[in-house]
Amino acid sequence: MNRIKNIFFIALIFSTFIIGTSSCKKEGNHIYGKITDMSTGEAVGDVTVDLYLTKISSGSFSGTFEKYMSTTTDAEGNYSLEFEPVAAGEYSLRLSKDGYHSNITDFMPEETASEYEKNLAIPKAGYVKFKIHNAYGAYQGNENDVARIKVDGINPLCSECCSSDYYSFEGLNVNEEFVCNIVAGDEITINRYLVRNGNSEYKSRKYTCEQGDTINYSWNY
Repeated sequence: MNRIKNIFFIALIFSTFIIGTSSCKKEGNHIYGKITDMSTGEAVGDVTVDLYLTKISSGSFSGTFEKYMSTTTDAEGNYSLEFEPVAAGEYSLRLSKDGYHSNITDFMPEETASEYEKNLAIPKAGYVKFKIHNAYGAYQGNENDVARIKVDGINPLCSECCSSDYYSFEGLNVNEEFVCNIVAGDEITINRYLVRNGNSEYKSRKYTCEQGDTINYSWNY
């Protein structure tokens, strides 16, 4: 009888150990959410969602993002990334689709979290092509000519869009061309300033472009 009791007691301890071990096992990671159009808020299907991460090794991380896995959104814009626990210092979700600018969102993993809901937006691609030329400075100005141009109204969530800082051009030998990424469908304002011979001139104009289109902006001063 005592032998049976001992066997039962050992079996009980063993089963308790198994349950306790299972409950302490770390669950897999799950990143999920919905991708919408940055301008309209509508769901966007067939968006490629790439997960990049910086790996931790021997207590330190490389600092260089490596592609880890990928998925695409369904017709309602939903995506899901499930993966085994991995020692990562930082996650990066990178969105891409034809006709859209790519968009990047970085975030730090939490020690206690295994699920992350990340609802993100992707911007329709639009462009402004600038041509800036000091065409009359040799006749009307001098080396102190200063031209500045600034684009307002760009959604700050667009990681691939140009900044809203001033672009400055000084002197007589100015003949520049560059492209600025904007969010198609959103209204932007292009502001320009010219300082010449102690006088200043300011002009401003609003623009909107369709998806995939380019606004050609030339300024000869």
